[in-house]
Amino acid sequence: MARKPWRVMHPGEIGAVLNAQPDNPVNGRAAMQSCAMSDGALMHYRDIGTGPVLLLVHGWAASGDFFDSLVDRLANDFRIVIPDLRAHGETPAGTTPLDIDLLAGDLQTLIETLDLTRITALGWSMGATVLWMMIARQGHARFAGLIIEDMSPRVLNTEDWSLGMATGMDIAGSGRAVEAMRNDWSAYAAAFAPRIFARGRAVREPEMITDIVARLSRRDGDAMADLWLSMTHQDLRGALSAMTLPALVTSGARSEAYGPETSRYLAETLPDAQSVTFAKSGHAPHLEEPDGFASAVAHFANRAHAMAVNNERLEGKSS
Repeated sequence: MARKPWRVMHPGEIGAVLNAQPDNPVNGRAAMQSCAMSDGALMHYRDIGTGPVLLLVHGWAASGDFFDSLVDRLANDFRIVIPDLRAHGETPAGTTPLDIDLLAGDLQTLIETLDLTRITALGWSMGATVLWMMIARQGHARFAGLIIEDMSPRVLNTEDWSLGMATGMDIAGSGRAVEAMRNDWSAYAAAFAPRIFARGRAVREPEMITDIVARLSRRDGDAMADLWLSMTHQDLRGALSAMTLPALVTSGARSEAYGPETSRYLAETLPDAQSVTFAKSGHAPHLEEPDGFASAVAHFANRAHAMAVNNERLEGKSS
């Protein structure tokens, strides 16, 4: 499949997308649906296609539509559920204090409401943290497989941990970042957006960066700061060894977020993991090398689904 060029959507097109009928992809998109969370807030999500379940969980300050290029390529073969997490995209923050634990609970509520099973879940950046937290709390009985996209189980670096952010960010650096978020979120978003991608891409594709900046700028700076603080306080290293489901660790060789040693650590620590690195990508291989990334996701998800079905049959025969 030829790679689709990046294109900024105009307001009329966005309206057409949001008014589309559920389960009827429009260039990989569909109308939003909603699910009530524990405090009454509504999580907005899209539910597209039929087949093995793919759950796509976006990163910090992003939204579900950052996965549109992946949905375009996979919606004919999978049922794809794409939520907007609290304070992101179409989902409001609600009144409960924002933290990763809350987002994990929201995701569990969505899974139970839709009665999703044999899920292959993809967590990009903070999305991986949310999935790890949820699995650590609830287990992975509903899951067939887990895909991690460029993330560390501990974001900040310390004297005895150097596999956090590739910049070497520590607690002091994080504090300065939080202050910048709260003081001028638009400026922070404009500086942050180019670093999502491989170095030099902003020069080659300025239209893409302009669109990303516009989307990130819609977030509330205080909400993003609250979630950043919660994310950077997480240390999920100790939970990884219990996550015995098949896992695929994906990363960009040119990521400015996390280095290759972080992906190697995950592949060695998760009990049943394999890894793939995308040579031309930064922090977002699903956007930078969409064809190759979609192919890797499809291959892994089909394999994980088949294994889950086979395991259920074996358990049924032995009971």
